[in-house]
Amino acid sequence: MDKKASVIIPTYHSWQDLQLCLDLLAAQTTPASDFEIIVANNAVSDDVPDDFRLPPNARVIQEPKPGSYAARNAGIRAAGTDLLFFTDADCRPRPDYIAHGLKAFEAHPNVMRFAGAVELEAAGQVWTVAERVDRMMSLKQEHYATQGRAATANVFARRAAFEMVGLFDDTALSGGDMEWARRCMAQGVEQLYVPEVIVGHPARASMEAHVIKRRRILGAQIRNADPKKRWKYYIPRFKRFLLPSFGAMRIAFREPDISVSERFQMWLFLNKLRRVSAKEQMRLTWFKGKYERR
Repeated sequence: MDKKASVIIPTYHSWQDLQLCLDLLAAQTTPASDFEIIVANNAVSDDVPDDFRLPPNARVIQEPKPGSYAARNAGIRAAGTDLLFFTDADCRPRPDYIAHGLKAFEAHPNVMRFAGAVELEAAGQVWTVAERVDRMMSLKQEHYATQGRAATANVFARRAAFEMVGLFDDTALSGGDMEWARRCMAQGVEQLYVPEVIVGHPARASMEAHVIKRRRILGAQIRNADPKKRWKYYIPRFKRFLLPSFGAMRIAFREPDISVSERFQMWLFLNKLRRVSAKEQMRLTWFKGKYERR
């Protein structure tokens, strides 16, 4: 039987997270015979673990060019169908993820790209400060969709969309999903938000995890900045070292159902992240630091 769809998942030293994602894809309400799974390994020196459980409808391909968008492009080229689902190794597709996605494709034959919902999840029953900050500030898929954008944690599209606007920017190490969305909008490729297509995503549970993300995004912003405007990144933002952020306070005080003490903890957390960003900006510009992929 011909497959109806392909699920493309980039991975980079993330076999443990990927195992859970694949187990959830193996438990879909849609029969495994209806879709294929393509794992694009972006760390080619990192072999598949011996005890790794690969579903029968899944295969691993290698993409040596650094970056998840290069890996996604490799998955697109390897896919044997015209209906493409994109998610990440640390995502947790709900049991009807594929079923609802296929239903959306069928119900909207003239729509070429779709965004599904991303639900952040805490590691335990109580949300930590770090997790609350991530829930407030990350993966706002419904908001992105109002702007015609979407995070590739949960995007599904027809191959025709890529044939029209091109593949992801394979030089991007961050933000390539939003850049592709901008090209789509510029060429009139509209997007439909489908909240029934859901993946879970673990909230970042530590300061270290937030710092890694901040450094990755800032490094990509500087690397991809228009050369005529890159000089702005060389201007130190001393207020980030010296002054608290009242914008961060507004964010913290919008969080419902927590105590005043917890709000101030979130505010302090966000201010520390501001200082991290300022230091990283100086490292990459003034001191010609190397952009580090994490």
